[in-house]
Amino acid sequence: MPTQTTTIETVTVVRPLKIIALVCLFIALVLLIVCLSTTWWLRSGGFRTGLFAECTAATETLQTIPGAPAPGNCQTPHRYSAYIKAVAALLIIAAVLTLFAFVLNIFGLKANDLQRKYFFYKIATYLSLLSVLLELISLVVFPVCFYVEMKNFGYRNWEFDWSYGVAWGGTLFTFGASLLLICDKEHEEVYYKQKTIYNPPPELH
Repeated sequence: MPTQTTTIETVTVVRPLKIIALVCLFIALVLLIVCLSTTWWLRSGGFRTGLFAECTAATETLQTIPGAPAPGNCQTPHRYSAYIKAVAALLIIAAVLTLFAFVLNIFGLKANDLQRKYFFYKIATYLSLLSVLLELISLVVFPVCFYVEMKNFGYRNWEFDWSYGVAWGGTLFTFGASLLLICDKEHEEVYYKQKTIYNPPPELH
């Protein structure tokens, strides 16, 4: 009489939302690095400034901003108030938190133990939410405080340039990743597949 053996296999299916959240975190990290390392936060004529440097275009002939670098040169800003340093610090911390959230999301995708997966995803969600909060604070404080202290740069027409827009883009991608991690409450879909194996009697071998 043939014998039968029943086994139960656990199949874990990764939801696509986790992959999309990982991509969003990566894009957000790249955008934060770009906005921190560029000098196109504010622009007035041929003069532009970022969080760590200010530059004058080589084609600028009139140097109407006090203390601006010579045409074609850049320098470390000497007129920056505490709020500029605070904005830079908040964005650096946000970038570090985004990096940690990205790495933890990868660990969650690669982990085989469900409890470890849930732990990694949970911490990644908290870190991404905290990063969004820091980014929002910095991007709101920056224009408000600059408007208050605009007299230190001289009377000019100022425009927010693409580096500031890139910072907002990083914030949106981080927020999107946070929403994806929050909405996917079950984290993983686990299926149990039952398989029955029939073994023929020895005399049939």
